[in-house]
Amino acid sequence: MLVKEILNTDISPLKLTDNVATALMKIELLHSNKFCVVDEEDKVIGMASLEKLIEVVDEESTLDEVELDKPLTVPKDQHLFEASRVMLAKELFLIPVVDEEMYFQGMIKKRDLLSALGDAFNLSSFGSVIAVEMAQGDFTLADLVRIIEMEGVKILGVAVQQPRAENPSYRISFKLNIEDSSAISSSLRRFGYTIISEANSKALENNFSDRADELIRYLDI
Repeated sequence: MLVKEILNTDISPLKLTDNVATALMKIELLHSNKFCVVDEEDKVIGMASLEKLIEVVDEESTLDEVELDKPLTVPKDQHLFEASRVMLAKELFLIPVVDEEMYFQGMIKKRDLLSALGDAFNLSSFGSVIAVEMAQGDFTLADLVRIIEMEGVKILGVAVQQPRAENPSYRISFKLNIEDSSAISSSLRRFGYTIISEANSKALENNFSDRADELIRYLDI
């Protein structure tokens, strides 16, 4: 799924002629810490940051008098995974979308991004999720997929969490099209795989809201 598929064109950018008071109001209303600023041609030229705006004594000062941060943008043809990586790294609730020449196209909201990622991984589909842990030297998807599909089960989504300092193993999560994944778990264990979690649709629905932000972190690879 591409950025342009969830583009929000209802949120207008700040202009250099807007004052600090207007910028602070937009940032507060949209629960953001940075907001993009465009020039007279609608090209994104920078980001007005809350940190710098609150230091301005005169809130009637226009943004062309304020130091702006470097622009943080994503191309309209970028994949959602990359947009999520940028938003996570920069702690953004909104990110501007631009064309090849940096002309403003619209915004992506964090909530819309999370919803789109949920669709990409079929999180709203009924089924179950199995998470498998593997040592770095053993990591391969082909064998796991073969074992699962041998049971006549369809894989609706796959997510891979890379090794980190606190957890040196790979963690692979499979979204399956069945409610009861016990047969799959048994098959994987017979082949020596370690199952670290299982959940069916009912449990997933109860936990989806709490885990939405974790999905973004999950994709920070």
